[in-house]
Amino acid sequence: MKPAPSIRALLWQCTLLLRLASLLVPKAQRQEWYQEWYGEVWHWSHFLVESGRLNAQTKFELARHCWGAFPDAAWHRFNRERVFRSFRETRRSARFCLGAIAALLVFTFVLSGFAPTIRRGFTPLPYYQPDRIAILSFPNHYSYYPDAALFELVPRWSRESKTTSEMAAYSLRVSRVVSGEAWRAHGEWIPSSHFGTRSARVSPNFFHMLGVKAALGRVFRPGDHIACPDCLVLSERVWAERFHRDPAIIGKKLIFSGAESTVIGVLPPTFSFLTPETSVWALPPDAGDISDIGDNIGAVLRLAPGKTAAQAEQEVRTRSWAALDHDTPEVAMMVSRGRQAANIYLFFAILALLGGLVLAGSRLAATRPQRIQLSARGFTRWWVFLLAKMLLVLATCFVLALEVCGRISIVLTGSIQPLVGPSSTWLFLVLSMAALSWCLYDQTRRCRVCLKRLSNEALVGAASYLLLDWWGTELVCSDGHGLLHVPEMQSSWLEVDQWVHLDESWKPLFEQDHAAPR
Repeated sequence: MKPAPSIRALLWQCTLLLRLASLLVPKAQRQEWYQEWYGEVWHWSHFLVESGRLNAQTKFELARHCWGAFPDAAWHRFNRERVFRSFRETRRSARFCLGAIAALLVFTFVLSGFAPTIRRGFTPLPYYQPDRIAILSFPNHYSYYPDAALFELVPRWSRESKTTSEMAAYSLRVSRVVSGEAWRAHGEWIPSSHFGTRSARVSPNFFHMLGVKAALGRVFRPGDHIACPDCLVLSERVWAERFHRDPAIIGKKLIFSGAESTVIGVLPPTFSFLTPETSVWALPPDAGDISDIGDNIGAVLRLAPGKTAAQAEQEVRTRSWAALDHDTPEVAMMVSRGRQAANIYLFFAILALLGGLVLAGSRLAATRPQRIQLSARGFTRWWVFLLAKMLLVLATCFVLALEVCGRISIVLTGSIQPLVGPSSTWLFLVLSMAALSWCLYDQTRRCRVCLKRLSNEALVGAASYLLLDWWGTELVCSDGHGLLHVPEMQSSWLEVDQWVHLDESWKPLFEQDHAAPR
């Protein structure tokens, strides 16, 4: 019977879709499958014509129904139960677990912009001859020292020193910067936008001594303390995040620490000094009795050829230090000082890893694994999987902690705040403890032979005999390797997790379970 002229084009389109979908069906079932679908579409289309309901909406519904032939044909090719079971089994496998954590690590790495903070911490110092750069600091980190005395003494020491060729002082602190339009009312500046950031007061020869040039504009140079005392140099990070890489930033007026200042340069993106949070660089004020703690002030030394940091420290200790209290400074190489933060994170990571392995050994030993005899290969696979899982989650926590705090600070305040560094450290510790706890929990819920996550959870016992709770939970390996009993509380009839090996008599049950109907 020929179709009605009004639906011939519609039937031709549906037939094309059904023919394409039928290619997925096994050849032996293809013709029967096609005839069934075609008959359904043929009657549906004629019903629409005879009932007067053929319109754009009903045609769309019929076409959508025809597109549903593709998944139906696919399920004829692949057994539905077998596919779902394979998916469930894959999710419980050790490979899927490691792959999922690795994918999360890559996703975190890419989402953070390829971890700029971490890359900056492990790249070589962007200084001229960095192996000759040393840092003069103070051993008493909680004492306050006057900035004015430091900036006065360092130039004199630089002229008299036999172990260094040049010295420059610095002082780090938190300052407030006003950007955008601002006006004066009643003797006060009324800002339209402002942000707090970590700033640095440095000697005019600071950047020249380090061999650093500006990416835009210029940096400080000797004589600027007279010619340009209110000049500012910005980091590339704050220029990009706060000023949107405005090329007209040079010459822009900002209010820095309550005084009008002029931006003269932007540093290259690779530059970093002690902490990446330092965003604004200024010259020391002409006057002012400002003090700061020993962690935030010091001097940068360029050692003379053949001289060591120990020799420079001995020379400094022999000089009068009465102007800066009773403490004498210490001198250390910049390379070692710059790696302190990375060493701290590495120390915490190794400590957490070792602690996790020790705890895992004690917990896994308590599950009485001696009731199943593992081969040397199986024993090695068990511990290698646990170690790899811990390393991946620690790496993910490391990237997340170092990058997310800075991003949150930028979103909330528009700049990197001084508390970002300590916050990252604490976040890394918290995430590491949580991640390692999950690793141990996941490991104890896995088969001791195939490392699959145990399934078929069942509550055992009588709830009315134990404070209306069950005695425990039993988990079974889907491949029939064993059974794990987990007590609900320490007063249960089993005090610890117990792994029980299933003998050969249990195998037919699991073989029947895996033999899915075709």
